Formats: sequence, C-alpha cells, structure tokens
Amino acid sequence: MANVDLKLLGHCGIYCGTCDIYEACKTGNVEAQQAIADWLRQHYNAECTAAEIRCSGCHGPIEEHWSEGCKVRRCASKRKITICVDCDEFETCETLETFYRGGDYESARKTLKRIKKVGLERWVKEMEAELERRARRKK
Repeated sequence: MANVDLKLLGHCGIYCGTCDIYEACKTGNVEAQQAIADWLRQHYNAECTAAEIRCSGCHGPIEEHWSEGCKVRRCASKRKITICVDCDEFETCETLETFYRGGDYESARKTLKRIKKVGLERWVKEMEAELERRARRKK
C-alpha cells in the first residue's frame, strides 16, 4: 500500500509526493530537471537551468525549496500552521488565491477544499488509494 507522508503535504495543498519537480530532485533525474527548465523557459519565458530545478518538499529547508520566496509558506510559518485549512482566514485568504491564480494549481486548491470537507484522516486514506491506483497503472 502506498503511504502518504504528511511532511510532503504543502501548506497550499500541493502534495509533493506527486510533484514532478520534487520527484526529479529526489531521484536526481537531471534529464527530468532539464525538461522542467525547458518547459518553464517555453511557457513562462523563465531563464533557468536544470541545476536550478531543486526541491526537497514544501516543508524541507527553504534554500532547497522550489520557490524560496513562497508567500504561502512564509504566511503559514508566521501563523504556525501546517496546512492552510487550519487558518481562520482560509476561506478568504488573498495570499492563497493569488498563488492559485499564478499557475496550474487547481489540484492544490481541490486538495485543501477536500481536507476541509472530510478531514485530514479521510483525505489521507483517499490519497493512499489514489497513489495505489497510479502505481498499478505504471506496472
């Protein structure tokens, strides 16, 4: 059974365990890091190299975080919360909404809404089932 590591659940709802950037860095896959850098260059006109594609997860060291300036992470840290659903301002948070509008983060938004609705424990069970389905498809 695939296990969900809650240290890989970002404040914003990204699950690092399914993130291409995190996976490429964790496995040291330089080709995947280069492909991500190329994609960013093509779609966002961002100048970056494979070496700049680095991440040890949203709760890892900030200097190894994909976005060292992540405003969601800084806000959550300041408020001493693990995930944004634990914040009283979750439903109206402009920092979170700005983040979601800044990229393809609809799945992160859905994750937090699901956690808010069913609770973290049930979400973990659902995510573990999803990870298991993905692993079976890869075989």
